[in-house]
Amino acid sequence: VEAEKSNPHSTDRIPMGRIPHMWGQSLFVLAMLVKDGFLAPGELDPLNRRLITEPKPEGFVQVCLLTDSEVIQEKLAAVGIHIQQIKDLDLIQVRSVQVLQNIYSHLG
Repeated sequence: VEAEKSNPHSTDRIPMGRIPHMWGQSLFVLAMLVKDGFLAPGELDPLNRRLITEPKPEGFVQVCLLTDSEVIQEKLAAVGIHIQQIKDLDLIQVRSVQVLQNIYSHLG
């Protein structure tokens, strides 16, 4: 920008296309519709996110470590990490990684 100001027409201009202009025009049209009362803010924000003033509470993720090897259990116990083996648990459910992704998406 400084080079163009000091020596006009010395820098090649590359057109960015119509997309940035269309985005700006769209925002302008929406703002004018809201200003003139033809469009309500609730119609642009059906989830009412604009009304949330308090931050959402942070989610806490807890992880449980299990092993299927007695050797690993003993090595971790030697450094102060006590874990259980899968065979020691009566009730356990193993889920796919997609379930964990879904849970993380809800936590934010």
